This record gives sequence, C-alpha cells and structure tokens, in this order.
Amino acid sequence: MNRVGYSILLLFTCIAGLYFYPFDDASQQGRSVERSPIFETPTYRAENLTSQRYAPDGTLSHKVFAKVMEQYDNLGFMVFEFPRYTIYLNAVSPYIVTADVGTLFSNNVIRLEKNIRITSLNKTDFIQQISTEFIEIDLTTNTMFSDKEVLMTGAEFSMLSHGFNANMQTKTFNLTGHVKTEFAAKTAASL
Repeated sequence: MNRVGYSILLLFTCIAGLYFYPFDDASQQGRSVERSPIFETPTYRAENLTSQRYAPDGTLSHKVFAKVMEQYDNLGFMVFEFPRYTIYLNAVSPYIVTADVGTLFSNNVIRLEKNIRITSLNKTDFIQQISTEFIEIDLTTNTMFSDKEVLMTGAEFSMLSHGFNANMQTKTFNLTGHVKTEFAAKTAASL
C-alpha cells in the first residue's frame, strides 16, 4: 500500500473513532443523567370542568367553565381550552368572558387569547361587548389590559382601538390607540 492508501485508511479510522467515541461524562462514568423534558407535563388534566373562586370576605369572585383544563403546579398556572369566565363584582355577575385559550396564573391574573368576547350582563351599561385577540385581566384589582386591536360595542355605537386599559369595578375605559368610533342614527320608531 502506498502513502495515499495509508492516509485514506488513517482518515477513515479517525472518523470512525470520533463517531463511536462517547462525549458525555455520564456515559463514561456509568452514571445516568436525568434529562428535563422539552415540555412540562401537567400535574393533572380535567375535561368539562367548572371551578369557583372566592374573595377573602367569602363572596364569589369568579367562576370558570372549560372544555379542558390543565394544572401545572411546578410552573404556577392553569391552562384552559375554550374557557367561559363569569366575573362577579360585589356578588353580582356583570361580565361573561369567553375565549379559545386562557391561562390563569397564581397571582390571579388571566391571560386570554383568540376570539375573546367580554359581554356585560347589565343591559344599561354603555359598553355591552368587547372583542379582541388578547387581553389580560387582574382578578384582584378587576382591571383589564390589551395591546391588540379592540372593538367595543354598545346599544348605538362601535369603537375601534389599538389597545385599552379598563377598570371593571368603576367601569372606566382608557383607549390607548383610538382608531374610529361609529354611532348609529336613532330612527323615528325608537324615539
């Protein structure tokens, strides 16, 4: 064999040696290393779940129904699929909130995503419905926040905004990027 043949044989031997050589210390020392999963496994999972939370004074704070709920104790939150929240203020249920996905954190903050509808059950409220793709609700302070496009509708108007802040307790809304407001004309029949 000539020098080229020996060089090729040496090259293939080096490649094979690198291919089969164990590089992690655990396999060399016979120890096993526990690998963390890529995704966290829920502590428990429930379907068609209804849950109620109470305020420190014993009054009902909110109620939630979800088609699927997954509790992640290690991460400190619950994930809901198609949640329906009923939010109570002063023992009255003025708001129903629906979405495709919701996450309830241990600090009583809900993050909702996709097809969100907040509907007022009080027919005299100026704003009857709020629609958006993202909203964060603090159940402790009864405040809401969104930085996505928000559509607010009432009996005779609709308002479009690029985000808002709101207080459900005082029913005050602050638009952060007002786009347009449209008012419906009153007809003679409604006068």
